[in-house]
Amino acid sequence: MLKKTIILFFITGMVHAEFSGEYKSITPSRMHEFGRTNIYTGMANSQRVSGVWEQGKGICDPFSDANIKIYAGAGQCCLSVKEIGGRYVFSKILFSGDKAGKLYDICSHSVMKRRQ
Repeated sequence: MLKKTIILFFITGMVHAEFSGEYKSITPSRMHEFGRTNIYTGMANSQRVSGVWEQGKGICDPFSDANIKIYAGAGQCCLSVKEIGGRYVFSKILFSGDKAGKLYDICSHSVMKRRQ
């Protein structure tokens, strides 16, 4: 049990460090940049938005699939992000706020590559 707990803490600690970075959609119309200090910048169809982000289990309860939450402009966005075959799949779980705002277009389903 102790080994499992230590491994869980080790993996959980790495997730935040591993996730920060810039992600671009395969067709370059969307971009997410998750800064190490939780500063967020996103872009969709030449519209740019800035805000903050956080990650972790339960951040969008009761929607347990979400592991990233973005606060930007007049909206909040909960995403599920997972790596499959060297690509990152961003799935929109929940959006709240102004649907006419810039974040609404950015908060959508997409497949992205992580920029090196």
